[in-house]
Amino acid sequence: MNHEKIVFVINPSLWYERMYPSGILCLSGYLDFKGIPNIILDSKLSNKKVEFDKRELLIVDQILKLEPSLVCFSASHREYDEVLRMNETLKSKNHNIKTIIGGPQATYRPSDFLDHGFEFVCIGEGEETLYEFVQELLSGNKKWEKIKGLAWKNSEKSFFNEKRPLISEDEINLVKIPPFDKLDPKYFEMSGATIRGLILKGALLLTTRGCPFSCSFCGCNLIFGKKLRFKRLENIEKELKYLKEELGVEGIWIVDDTFTIKKDHVINVSKLLKKYDMVWGCQSRVNTLDKEIINIMKDCGCVQIDLGVESGSQRILNDIIHKKTDINQVKEAFKLLKESGVRSLANFMIGFPTETCQDFKKTLELAKNIKADEYVFAIATPLPGTELYQMVGEEIKPEDYSLLDWNGSSLTDRLNKSEIPNISRTLKKIQRKYFLKSVKNSFFTNLSFFIKKNNKEERIKFLIDNLRKFSIN
Repeated sequence: MNHEKIVFVINPSLWYERMYPSGILCLSGYLDFKGIPNIILDSKLSNKKVEFDKRELLIVDQILKLEPSLVCFSASHREYDEVLRMNETLKSKNHNIKTIIGGPQATYRPSDFLDHGFEFVCIGEGEETLYEFVQELLSGNKKWEKIKGLAWKNSEKSFFNEKRPLISEDEINLVKIPPFDKLDPKYFEMSGATIRGLILKGALLLTTRGCPFSCSFCGCNLIFGKKLRFKRLENIEKELKYLKEELGVEGIWIVDDTFTIKKDHVINVSKLLKKYDMVWGCQSRVNTLDKEIINIMKDCGCVQIDLGVESGSQRILNDIIHKKTDINQVKEAFKLLKESGVRSLANFMIGFPTETCQDFKKTLELAKNIKADEYVFAIATPLPGTELYQMVGEEIKPEDYSLLDWNGSSLTDRLNKSEIPNISRTLKKIQRKYFLKSVKNSFFTNLSFFIKKNNKEERIKFLIDNLRKFSIN
């Protein structure tokens, strides 16, 4: 079988982003391990940067040339429209091509896709479901009803098969190194986006799956469950060695939702990152950090930790978000990061259902109090499939998914169930207030990094090119 028979698509809107989709790499690598060759189509289809409105056509044209047996898509709510367009165009030009869709939005609302042109939807973690689906497809048996985790449609109705259990740790660790060679090398070029504002050659690292918490705005554990499953240290080391030696990676962003929950895992991974001379950052929770672990992480190259503060109102944290953190833990975590010299980023959301003006005032006071190095403020957005969506109580049609924007859109006022008036305008005022502070802190972090590292000319060129683009825009 030719490797072109199975094709994964990285959606055109994600081209040239540093946050390449780790999920597609996991699926592609799993099929490789099972002896099913496949390719990933992304921005490497062109030697030059492709304008946004031409990317979908380029993908579709390439797929049609390959004449694959199966095309695999993935989508969050943001990619919903483009995935539907590409699927419709493919089907109109070649009825024999089968397509399947997975990812967050497909898991939350499979009917959104079954009712709009897709015959098959993968729900939840996709490795085993996709592998069994490919076996049925290529064998010609096509007994879709026996595949757990699959939703599908025939000419008469839609079917939703039995839920598939979470993939085991042993299965997760079958793939020793993700197939980075299938990605466009541009993902690993000099950038300031892997670790926010730090100019380096970066990559992403996934060390765990699952999240034991249930924040109302997040649907992570609907896909990956609440039980933490770990990548083996020997596999993490092989991955870091490849990234360092083959791709010249200098910095790592750990994309785990809950990296700092298990202390010995954090320490062991940190030591591996130090061994390969990586600077790195991660996401964490204010109630999973202490002085000891922060100092160990810093000694091993950690330069930034992102923390989800969300709100300065304990009522909102408890009753609306179910965050299981308290304000004193927030203050203590940022105090410890400041003392250690590890850069901190604070994520806040405004506009939660029932949020009063007094709640909002507490959020602004907390933001001022913690003195984070960087701030991200966003509007609490009810993504379909989350508990927050149920709280808001407004039906959002699939054609409006693209308007679900954390920075505000024409849909925001209808979804705003807080007392905060003109919430999009209010958000922009807060963002402007903290923008220069974040830029200033990024500058000094970059200066320190620049002095210590090689590739100075390449870094200077990147900085000059981006300053030029900024001045033109």
